Amino acid sequence: MIELDDIDTDEDGALTATVELPGGRRVTVEYEYEEDFERDDDEDEDDGLDVVDDIAPEDLPDMETMQRTVQHALARLTAEVLDARESDVAEELIEATYEDEDEDDLEEPLAALREDLTLDGVVVFGDGGVTLLYVAPEEYPDLTIYCLLDEDLEVEDLMVE
Repeated sequence: MIELDDIDTDEDGALTATVELPGGRRVTVEYEYEEDFERDDDEDEDDGLDVVDDIAPEDLPDMETMQRTVQHALARLTAEVLDARESDVAEELIEATYEDEDEDDLEEPLAALREDLTLDGVVVFGDGGVTLLYVAPEEYPDLTIYCLLDEDLEVEDLMVE
């Protein structure tokens, strides 16, 4: 079983913790509420003023539910899955960056990115979905690489911000 350490809540009441994943990967994990729980800025039609619809505390999952959801999602992330996703992320980023280059010319940048790429965090959604957060300080300084996984833990979407 995955053990969560330093369990706390963020400003919205969602779980945050640290965890050691297979392969000695120590990361921060965050629980992300379902879309139903996100705060929306809506305009009140009666008076035209902006109103923030706060989340009612009774509508939020309790800490035990968040912990179970996070632990269940993280338990699926074996060393093999994490290694494969890290490799996929590196390959997709290099292919996108060097799309006009000959495949033989990609070995050196791919090796450099693989060496630099580190799993930094995991976001677990209320439905058990997972996004892996990577950093690559030499190759992508000051950026975070978001890797959304599908139900089979394959790369569904990749974004760099």
